[in-house]
Amino acid sequence: MTAIVGFNYLDGILMLADTEESLGEGAKSECDKLYRFNFPSGTIITGGAGDSHFIDCANQEMQSFLSSKIKMTPHEMLDALNEFANRFFRRAILPARHFSEGLEMLIAVNCDRKSSLLFSWKLNRVVWVAPPQHVSIGSGIAWTHPLLRDIQISPSKECALFYGLRLMRQAKRAVPGVGGNTEAVALQHDARTHWFGTIATKQVEDLIANYEDFKNKVLDGNVFTVAAADPRIEPELERNVEESWADLASIFKQWREAYRDILKPQLDAQRSKDQP
Repeated sequence: MTAIVGFNYLDGILMLADTEESLGEGAKSECDKLYRFNFPSGTIITGGAGDSHFIDCANQEMQSFLSSKIKMTPHEMLDALNEFANRFFRRAILPARHFSEGLEMLIAVNCDRKSSLLFSWKLNRVVWVAPPQHVSIGSGIAWTHPLLRDIQISPSKECALFYGLRLMRQAKRAVPGVGGNTEAVALQHDARTHWFGTIATKQVEDLIANYEDFKNKVLDGNVFTVAAADPRIEPELERNVEESWADLASIFKQWREAYRDILKPQLDAQRSKDQP
């Protein structure tokens, strides 16, 4: 079982995937579900859901197929991916349709060092997912897709990471077979890749758990408790809410700084690369 999510953020594409692999009879293992390779026109990152053998074959054959493609425009890339998807479907997936679970794939492509594009492949067709839309595939789609539709913006990379990890955390709690750590990688418009690492994503997911707990128990309680059961204590209720709200600015600043601290090593490394 798999959940993979692709975000269009301001400066590139962010892809996230769970790392749990089912081996049958209740056995599980950790595996990488995001695959990166270069081709003459640029860089590609893929994430596949379905039969693991088909995913490996598709990655290898896609790399071979694109090895002759040079200086492609975005529309030429879409045409090339559709040509490959149709060929792979006819030769590999269709003959085995009664024996396997098939294949879905998200594909992030940078082919001009100026922009990264997000594509979704299912059956024999590939579609271009343009900003501010985002997309998900895998067994968690019934859970992730509605949540993605609530995020119709193109956020920063770090904000997209927060949205994505919150979504993946919810999917791992709700969908059987989606679990393990979360891996996340950004393909930037300048063609550089940024792997966040599962240690950082686990720390962010723990931060999100605490943040959601605070929102549910404190913030929501203050906003929506508009009357006391006993009218005599209602003035005290209002005073408590006002005092709690007075601290909100500093509390939210603490959440922001905690998130910055988790990502600080990566933010510092990114800034050093950006310096001339």
